[in-house]
Amino acid sequence: MSFNAYMHVRNRYRSNPSDFQQLAEKHPNLKQYLIEKSKGGVTLDFCDPNAVRALTIAVAKEDFNLDLELSLDRLIPRIPQKLNYLHWIEDLIECRNDAIGIDIGGGCSCIHALLAVRLNPQWTMYVSEIDPFNYRMAMKNVEQNGLQDRIHVVQMDSSALFHDFIDQTKHYDFLMCNPPFYCDSSESQGLTNTRKSDRPSANSINTAAPVESIYDQGGEVEFKTVLLIFTSQLGKKSSLDRIKKHLAKIRHIDTELCQGNTMRWAIAWTFDETYQFPSECQSRKAFQALKKTKKKNETPRTPISVPFDSKYSFDFIKNYLETYLFNELHLKWTSLSSYAWIFDAYDNLWSHQRRRRRQHTNDEPPSKRLKSNDEPTAKVCTIQMRLDEHEGICTLYLLFVDGTNADAANQIGQYIKNQFPTYCQSHE
Repeated sequence: MSFNAYMHVRNRYRSNPSDFQQLAEKHPNLKQYLIEKSKGGVTLDFCDPNAVRALTIAVAKEDFNLDLELSLDRLIPRIPQKLNYLHWIEDLIECRNDAIGIDIGGGCSCIHALLAVRLNPQWTMYVSEIDPFNYRMAMKNVEQNGLQDRIHVVQMDSSALFHDFIDQTKHYDFLMCNPPFYCDSSESQGLTNTRKSDRPSANSINTAAPVESIYDQGGEVEFKTVLLIFTSQLGKKSSLDRIKKHLAKIRHIDTELCQGNTMRWAIAWTFDETYQFPSECQSRKAFQALKKTKKKNETPRTPISVPFDSKYSFDFIKNYLETYLFNELHLKWTSLSSYAWIFDAYDNLWSHQRRRRRQHTNDEPPSKRLKSNDEPTAKVCTIQMRLDEHEGICTLYLLFVDGTNADAANQIGQYIKNQFPTYCQSHE
């Protein structure tokens, strides 16, 4: 089962996965690992660490202009998975421009911090690492990309905690970590059964060193209960359930991170009683609902994107949505955060055919109009909408949730593309 349809809405690989053939043309080292499929196209052997390393290096360079050096005896990161976690953190802090983050156990690649500052040029990351080899490699990856002013890597003793290396006079927006999954070597080698009986065997290689995959004080559960701050990614569903028990009296939230055939989980918590997690961060419940309601052979729902010209600011577009579009289309809307909304539509006012019918109705006698308006109207759609800004360019995402018109998100997206220029002419 592929989980790609449930990747984070802003994950660039959700609807546009890497084309291995094209990638290999630009990055020749990948070409030797391509495997021709019987029905056409190419793939990779994801159980071959050399192939996985070549792919990660090529993707990092092609899509993020990052030069990576990776060791075969250390974890080789899957970039689409890492993006799911980072985008969720962006949601939690509502894409704060100048955020300062902490990554516990940055690993050999230092990939979380590197991607974080590429996606958010004003962010600063502090990274800890206990393994000497990982520390040296992480430093090299940061320096060869010229990011040492924004990513600070510190080597720590294994008994130290995060507060031993941070400046406690500063404000930190989030903490992230992707800790060792296993509590001993037998579990890491699959000798201890943690998979459901009907679940297929893993189809990708695990190259992690023991220091990266084993925490002998109880695995990832005990690692998290020592930290008890902000966010962490988990590799096992059973660990999520146990962590939530530890956090029963603390405000927390969790989500599913989906990519390819791999599922990960993330959990966030806070000790600040005044802080409320953004409503849209509760994507795990939405994913479970989709799984329950999905019908056989139904095409997975994907968001519709509407890009805007870079000359239009985030605030200008937001004002257009809240003061014009929602009113023009008679939408019953609720704000989920400063950049996300959900709305219900009970009348299709965005199609030309419907607008012509409206005009015709307005020309009819009042008695006829009253009869028409008194008829009960079924809900046309519920749409989730999010406005994202990246490198000065705003993109609006619309996701159909339910209703009688499954194409409503696409239709409203097209309506915005057609009507936004007219709005701009009268408001610039």
